[in-house]
Amino acid sequence: MDTLYTARVHGFAAPGLVNLTGLEGHEGLLSLVAVLGSSISLVALVFAFITYSLFSDLRTISGTALINLLAALFMVQLLFVIGVGGVQDRELCWSLALALHYMRLTVFCWLAAMTFDLYCCFRENVSLVAALPSPPALRQSFARLSLFAWGAPLLPTLAAGLLQLRPDAADLSDPNCWFFDDVPAAATFSIPAAILLIVDLAFLVRAAAVARAAVALQLEQRVKAKMVRRRRLQLWLFFRLAAFLAVVSATGVAGRLMHSHILLAAFCVAAGLQGLVVALSVACSCRVLKLYTRPRRPPPAARPGALHKAPSAMHLMQSCDASPV
Repeated sequence: MDTLYTARVHGFAAPGLVNLTGLEGHEGLLSLVAVLGSSISLVALVFAFITYSLFSDLRTISGTALINLLAALFMVQLLFVIGVGGVQDRELCWSLALALHYMRLTVFCWLAAMTFDLYCCFRENVSLVAALPSPPALRQSFARLSLFAWGAPLLPTLAAGLLQLRPDAADLSDPNCWFFDDVPAAATFSIPAAILLIVDLAFLVRAAAVARAAVALQLEQRVKAKMVRRRRLQLWLFFRLAAFLAVVSATGVAGRLMHSHILLAAFCVAAGLQGLVVALSVACSCRVLKLYTRPRRPPPAARPGALHKAPSAMHLMQSCDASPV
């Protein structure tokens, strides 16, 4: 028996339902695109997650932060595809919107944490005395980033959930459970996300200035050229990720606030493919793909005759290169 729910999930609507509304065929097509895009995105995110978990060269603070970002985006993608067909139960719809709200903010928080770590790495290259941080210092630094990225979204998410419980709140299931009502979506998601994006941009600008100073300190032309190329790629990658995630979220929030079917349709397609775009950006670069073909070698300490030398400028530059460029 065909129902409106099965029409939205599988893209096959009963002729009577299509004739009644005139829109169910388009909704079924969008649902099909969203489900297919989300399925591909989930597979791509798993591939990127495994890639950064597999190679020790990528398991630095930046690489581990990226793994957390991929995990948060995976949950966003999974919750998104669950809500494609609509949820009729009011409490379940509220829970789905609450989880999506938290995970979306978590993605932006991890992106801000990664841009901060990128700035710190670039700043270390300017130091005249090359020194790598100790493992305890690295663990403490990552613990602080994790506390911020996973903890900061809790307060706005709790506020959004409470605002949605007010008597005059709109029905979340119209047309889906992807966003809260107008007031929670604007006050507890749009504003925090905009602040985090401004923080991203500020750290990227500061990182670019510091990278320029670090390049000026290098005497070897080979090191200088390699540093310039790699730093540009890193900065451009972070800017692309921030801009893309901002556009996708802004499209969804604008569609919710303006009740625009066109914007919601655009968001449906973009949100279904955002995991694929992010995964390809971070896991399909030349540097990351070379790790699959590189022969395994023992670490320097395990090789006979290895000497313990102070880290060079090139070594410090590579310590910031867990970002996928």
